[in-house]
Amino acid sequence: MTSPATMDTGPAQWQAMLPPGRRFVALPSRRQPLVIAEDDPSVLRYVRTALLAPPPRSSLPAWVFTAARETLRIPVSWRLVPHVQSPGGPGALGELMAGHRLLILRHSHDPDARLMLLLFRPGARWPSRAVKVPSEQGGAARVLREADRLRGIAALPVGSLRESIPEVLTVAPGPALVTTAVPGTPMLVGYHRHGHTSRPATVRADLTAAGAWLARFQAATAGDPAPLDVAPGVGEALRQRPATRKAVQDRLSALRDRLRRHQAPRTAVHGDFWPGNLLTDRGAITGVVDWEWAGPAGNPVRDLARFALSYSDYLDRHTRPGRPVRGHHGLLARPGAAVAYALDGDGWYPRLIRDFLHTGLSRLGVSPACARDAVLAEIAAVAAEASDHTFAEHHLRVFERLTGEVPA
Repeated sequence: MTSPATMDTGPAQWQAMLPPGRRFVALPSRRQPLVIAEDDPSVLRYVRTALLAPPPRSSLPAWVFTAARETLRIPVSWRLVPHVQSPGGPGALGELMAGHRLLILRHSHDPDARLMLLLFRPGARWPSRAVKVPSEQGGAARVLREADRLRGIAALPVGSLRESIPEVLTVAPGPALVTTAVPGTPMLVGYHRHGHTSRPATVRADLTAAGAWLARFQAATAGDPAPLDVAPGVGEALRQRPATRKAVQDRLSALRDRLRRHQAPRTAVHGDFWPGNLLTDRGAITGVVDWEWAGPAGNPVRDLARFALSYSDYLDRHTRPGRPVRGHHGLLARPGAAVAYALDGDGWYPRLIRDFLHTGLSRLGVSPACARDAVLAEIAAVAAEASDHTFAEHHLRVFERLTGEVPA
């Protein structure tokens, strides 16, 4: 079989999507994430309130982003942001764009990265449509896989949670996955704003919201019990990575043996349940996106552990290496230190993470004693599935340290 044709992956791909005769602004960035917003009040308000936050490892102090959000309340201030002109053609998705305002996002340069296009009706607070197209050669497979997984989830009896899950509308040539857009601000945006993770109240609110949505999703899709295990294919994928030592395989095998002593009902699984994929409004989860790793029946502990892992992994991303992390006594910013702190440390944050895990496990009828192993399994899964080799190797090293094998 031949590979599906993909849209142009050149550097000007996003420019070809701009409808003619309309003005756009480009948010400046030193790390080259792409934010191209139509010069429209509703789109610009969404950018200011739902997207603007300090990126991890930013060299700019947090107050700069706070000041920028306040300054951009004034419409005339957007004139200071660089503007982009449409190339004048009909646009690669012209018919789809008709009657909508446009926001284009790209936050990854992975070999399988995608562009996200959010389409707003005039004056709307939230987008009504979301379109994903491959921005790199490997992205087409991800687009098609997510379409397939979303269709599988659509067949499940999730009740009122349906409105928080995107619905596939069509898969256009390219491929371009067109879905409904779910409302809300990414939890990760609030997470990265100044002081959010240094306060018990805001962290507890995030954990509570994520746990509440997950509890409803799992209860609605629960089936027969099955032994716990790591994600399918993790062992083989790690064997294919050059950085994987034999000790990792041995420790992974021992971990799987321990997990299999426990059982949980098989439920639908999101597969990448982390703050970047959760949308919130007024303290509740209003949307969950990026379903390419989903399945209709799997290990429910994975989503619980993935959230605890990913929420913890970014705790020190706004602290210089070797410095104390604000609000977390004894935590120094070092690779893997935040996850070790969450699992094995003392203080309010490790207690909240353990409570989150224990509550979720008890709800599923699983002994809280396997909480640490569940997170270790997700660290291995991230190392196995990541397309960015540096990101994968980071998680591999964390897995080694937390299972007692420290590389030389």
